[in-house]
Amino acid sequence: MRFSRLMWLPVVVSAAALSACDTKTGSELRTLAHADSLRRDSLVSIKNELLNEVMTSTQFVSDLNAEMAKLKQRVPAKLSAGVSKESEVVSIKEQRAAVVSRLRELVARLDSSERRVSSLRTRAASLAKHDSTIVQQVVAYEKTISDLRQQVQTQKAEYEMTIARQNQQIASLTSRVDTITRDNVRLSSEKTALADTVTRLVTEKNTAYYVIGTKDELVREGILVEEGRKRFVILGGRPIAAARELDPSKFTKIDRSRDRVINFPAGDYRIISRQNGSYASPFAVKGGKLSGGLRIDQPDRFWESSAFLIIVKA
Repeated sequence: MRFSRLMWLPVVVSAAALSACDTKTGSELRTLAHADSLRRDSLVSIKNELLNEVMTSTQFVSDLNAEMAKLKQRVPAKLSAGVSKESEVVSIKEQRAAVVSRLRELVARLDSSERRVSSLRTRAASLAKHDSTIVQQVVAYEKTISDLRQQVQTQKAEYEMTIARQNQQIASLTSRVDTITRDNVRLSSEKTALADTVTRLVTEKNTAYYVIGTKDELVREGILVEEGRKRFVILGGRPIAAARELDPSKFTKIDRSRDRVINFPAGDYRIISRQNGSYASPFAVKGGKLSGGLRIDQPDRFWESSAFLIIVKA
């Protein structure tokens, strides 16, 4: 009986040892499985980050290319039509500044992408020493970023050439605009001066003068002068005529194109100056004497011989 117990003792000890080994191995396997799961998750995360970086940079380059294509089509069209306003030049400069800003932003983003890809490559290498696929993908993504950088450098060089060419065109057109502006200012001044001259000439042409009074009053004012001999030695007076030099301040000034009617004070009158009475209509005529007033029917013909109308009370 004792012998039997001794025989079973090694078996029990071995079973216990095996059980302990199984527990330890299971724990190690679970730890390894968890680590492997974390590694796979990290690799997937790295792939996603790489893909997002490349997609973002690619989309940014596409947007920039679209903007540059629009600018290349739009700006030359404006330039070819001629820059006639300062606001158009300012608009072109603003558009170019926007594209240059986008180029700088893209270069900065590519720099950031390259740094991030390099960091991801280091992480991928540490997590996937035996995973050649992730390493190849990192290399491919780095090449994509490099290609994008090269494309941006090419676009930047082309755009700088475009800017230089447009600067020359804008400088030439700006010079032309300045010349045209100066010419416009000069022509405007000349036009204003000409308009003033025309207005003055028209005003002078349409200005007429008239005076109404008795013979004695007009002689005293120097408007009429007595000329020739008396009809009779003792009685009567000498003939009267308009003075050779007449002072406009002693007359009433009118606009002959508008003022067509001259009213007389009560009494009979006659015209002493050289106007032709056939181009006017007196309100009343009796014995060659006028009364009431005078309506001028044809101003240009009536005032043609003299701008001064002298009406003397008979």
